[in-house]
Amino acid sequence: MVQVPGLSKSRFQAGLQCPKRLWLECHAPELADPTSEVQQALFDTGHRVGELARDRFPGGVLVGEDHTQGRAACRTTERLIREGAPCLYEAAFEHDGVLVRVDVLRRNEAGQWDLIEVKSSNSLQPEHTSDAAVQAYVAGGAGLPLSGTYLLHLNRDCVYPGGSYDLEELFTLEDLSGLVEEYLPAIPGLLRQMKVMLAGDCPEVRIGRHCENPHRCQFRGYCRGFLPEYPVTDLPRLADEVLAEFLEQGICSVLDVPLSHPRLTPSQRRVCADIQGGRLRVEPGLTAELAGLRFPVYFLDFETIMPALPLYVGTGPYQGVPVQWSCHILQADGTLEHHEFLHRERTDPRPSLTESLAATLGGPGSVVSYSDYEGRILEGLAQSQPQWAAEMADIRSRLFDLREVVGRYVGHPDLHGRTSLKLVLPALVEGLSYQGLAVPDGEVAMLRYQEAVWGELPQAEREAVFQDLLAYCATDTLGMVEIYRRLAFEVGLA
Repeated sequence: MVQVPGLSKSRFQAGLQCPKRLWLECHAPELADPTSEVQQALFDTGHRVGELARDRFPGGVLVGEDHTQGRAACRTTERLIREGAPCLYEAAFEHDGVLVRVDVLRRNEAGQWDLIEVKSSNSLQPEHTSDAAVQAYVAGGAGLPLSGTYLLHLNRDCVYPGGSYDLEELFTLEDLSGLVEEYLPAIPGLLRQMKVMLAGDCPEVRIGRHCENPHRCQFRGYCRGFLPEYPVTDLPRLADEVLAEFLEQGICSVLDVPLSHPRLTPSQRRVCADIQGGRLRVEPGLTAELAGLRFPVYFLDFETIMPALPLYVGTGPYQGVPVQWSCHILQADGTLEHHEFLHRERTDPRPSLTESLAATLGGPGSVVSYSDYEGRILEGLAQSQPQWAAEMADIRSRLFDLREVVGRYVGHPDLHGRTSLKLVLPALVEGLSYQGLAVPDGEVAMLRYQEAVWGELPQAEREAVFQDLLAYCATDTLGMVEIYRRLAFEVGLA
């Protein structure tokens, strides 16, 4: 038998998502996927929001022991409560084999306590109830007289006026007491199940949508290591029961899926045919789509940041703010020129970005993007920069979504059933990809930009980041040009 480890609120949440995840987290943490730059940034954001949230409840005392000093933190919590502290941050309680740290614990007028869980999201999510409930269960079991349980999260309707944050406006406090009361009776049984499971060998759990819900599991790579080059998990919107059926039959590769399988959807059958066919597929209708483009053709891409804590006046939590654009302009004779913009200061980027965009894309011609996101950005710019509203509306009216066209008319085995530019570009264009770029994707671009502009990097490092960002965004738009050229050649337009 394996020794049963102690549980925490995060481990309880892991066990709810998948018992195998909890077992591995407790007994084989070395098998976890490496923490990515984006994941670490999410953790850092959570810590920053949590620390800021304490100022929403002033006068509190921090229980300073770290996660390795749980018992000592419980003793400190007990002492501070006994001494009459009105509010505690990171209060610790242990009960029924579970140790929890409560973000904020506030004494109310009746002498009881309000438990407040802080999240960096901008809305209540289903998993927040179980997270708060297990804390209430442990704190109550440890003898704390609880009055209510609350969730404090960022306010999606907040509009930043500048200066110091108005914490009453920045955060929203939601009463979860009713939901928590409904959930509490299930917790003892769930804990018993988890403890029994942890005392045994690693449970067998098939991969499925739970690997991503409510959060991407850190053992996803380990659990999916058996899958081949073209895994059946590449099939779009594959139901868990169909995936289970394939795996039970020993079908792990799309190459082995019968095209006549009755449970395949039309889109899944097309992906199977593309991968099994091993070559480029171009559907009728692509010719008319591409022939509708008007020269000069502007290939446009934005990079945006979406900070949890708003940086610019008039923006809110997680609002996308464009800071960069790249545009390759293709003339009818094949001539290609490149224009770009990158805001490098801490001022609001939208005024100068919008003006430069209007100057570059002001003429006639189609504007090609690789999603509908560019349209939403242009709409936002028209609202925040009304003096350029007509120009932004004109650009938006000329948009052509290349990704939608690729998804509708094009297939290739190396797309793995998806239409991401990161996959389509190397599949269709030889010698051009994102390999070797210092910025590999848009999420990392967002983080690097914020670090360069809002961090404390030396000037030389700042400039290096800016050059990396310019190279990444330019690859996006040059990639669209070359995909268009390849497809135009395939249908006889070039």
